[in-house]
Amino acid sequence: MLAPAAVVAATLTLVACSNSNPSSGGGATSGGGGATVTKTVTGSTGAAASSSTPAAATSSSAAPKTVVSITTLNSDGAEYGVGMPVIAFFSRKPVSAKAWQADTKVTANGKTLKAAWYFEPSSASKKFPYEAHLRPGPRNYWPAHSHIHVQFPAKGTSLGGNLVSDGKLTSLDFSIGAEHIGLVNNATHTITITSDGKQVYKFPVSLGASNTPTARGVKVIMEKGVSICMTGPGYHECGVKYTQRLTYGGEYLHAAPWNTTNIRNGVNSSNGCTNLYTDDAKTLYDYLRVGDVVSYPNANGPAMSLGAGYGDWNISWSQWLTGGAVSTTT
Repeated sequence: MLAPAAVVAATLTLVACSNSNPSSGGGATSGGGGATVTKTVTGSTGAAASSSTPAAATSSSAAPKTVVSITTLNSDGAEYGVGMPVIAFFSRKPVSAKAWQADTKVTANGKTLKAAWYFEPSSASKKFPYEAHLRPGPRNYWPAHSHIHVQFPAKGTSLGGNLVSDGKLTSLDFSIGAEHIGLVNNATHTITITSDGKQVYKFPVSLGASNTPTARGVKVIMEKGVSICMTGPGYHECGVKYTQRLTYGGEYLHAAPWNTTNIRNGVNSSNGCTNLYTDDAKTLYDYLRVGDVVSYPNANGPAMSLGAGYGDWNISWSQWLTGGAVSTTT
């Protein structure tokens, strides 16, 4: 998705291996490995400001303000990989996010870090129909081995028109670990993992078959599950081990003991997932974390979009600065 309004995962035709109980698509889901909501807010909506102004003067008084509740997916004190965005949910669609952007302050190890918001529709919750992702730029990813502090705008910050923030979301603090990057090469049918630029693992894989291809682009690990059920075209398989979700639609890194021949021979035969030998899948499951980056530069499927998962890094910084579905400049 390179248009301002993200295409929600429910509209994807890509899929892939899919969880039998998939997370809500088109917006953020509860991320495993610490990515749980801890800042739930319940600000009222439609609250009109009281006034003692005589009736004759009401026509010139300020319009009543509608308070917008805001919460985050990210957890205070959690450790994430370098690709993990800050995800905030909004109870109403902002008209403008210019003031919200200007009043958001981000530091890495105490030093100011340039970061920006990008908005999209969300189906994660009916109470929060819009979400915004915060990421640094213009360089890619958060600095490795850093402490990130996000100071959110104060109560009453304008969200355009008569909308204002409730101010209950004040700050967020989390840490970033080593820069773990996975590179999946469809030509060699391998996944290579580097940590702070040094190779630590290289394993054979099988990607999506031609009729169920694997999305191309940069993905981020969204959640982890030791053993889950997967459902797809013509199959329902439970007990799939060492799963690490990459898209809402159901792409995972996971163990595929039924597919060892194709993994060994470099044949793409999965339903879009990245199939690994069981021991290799466990190694990666134990090593990688939510927020780590897995890149698929030459996969055989369509381009990865923001709405398909945490596809933030597939959008150019210049486009990101527009704010997406809600302007951050006007």
